Amino acid sequence: MEQRIIPDNMSRSDYIIILVIRLAVIAGSVGMILWYLESGYFSIGNIAGIAFFSLVILAAALWRSIYSLKKRLEKSRGGRALIIAICALAAAFIVYVMTALALMIFGSMAPVSDDSTVVVLGCQVRGTEPSLTLRKRLDAAYDYLVNNPETNAVLSGGKGSGEEISEAQCMYEYLTGKGIAPDRLYLEDRSTTTNENIKFSKKIIEENGLAPDLAIVTDWYHEFRAAVIAHRAGCRSGAVSAPTAGFITAHLVTREMIAIPFEMIFKN
Repeated sequence: MEQRIIPDNMSRSDYIIILVIRLAVIAGSVGMILWYLESGYFSIGNIAGIAFFSLVILAAALWRSIYSLKKRLEKSRGGRALIIAICALAAAFIVYVMTALALMIFGSMAPVSDDSTVVVLGCQVRGTEPSLTLRKRLDAAYDYLVNNPETNAVLSGGKGSGEEISEAQCMYEYLTGKGIAPDRLYLEDRSTTTNENIKFSKKIIEENGLAPDLAIVTDWYHEFRAAVIAHRAGCRSGAVSAPTAGFITAHLVTREMIAIPFEMIFKN
């Protein structure tokens, strides 16, 4: 009976350790899938994350079959080469994920120079009201503007589907409603992408003689890519990072991991 459960050349203790690891991996992967689903979004971030952790669950569940296949592949040169290639790809994937996370974290801590103009990157508006994500960005911008009373801000975001007013107008009304002087705020209401946010905001800064460096207000995970775009546009930038709601963090961070290489490879 034991031989049908425990593979050849494996001790009972090793088998128990692997079993515990498998159960932990399955439980953790199920938790991640539930985290993605909690956001309620249908996006590439959710699709990629759910697909990946579903594969992890499948691999953990079919571990014995995978173990047996590995043993058979090890008997041939081509099989060993395939195993090495798979391991190399897995290692490269892990390195990339860790590197991307590190870049996001360090990007969110980039210092802001004293001579900067705030650029608030737009996000979804629900009718005429800011979404939760946009509100968090605006609160971060408000705190910075209050603490730096000589600083001006460009509010950047056009009018998207389902939005009754532009994101820039929504941001303007929110900040002025909290007491920020209207003459400190400049509206950029044409952009639909981060690249356009930076490009059009830079033009407004130059036309109005504002401080040339940027203090970019966006979610923490988005700061690194925004800084890459700003650098490409010829701007120095620092980060005024806004927190991201926990229930949407998984899918947004995953989506950003996909966007970073696309931005750096295909848009240079």
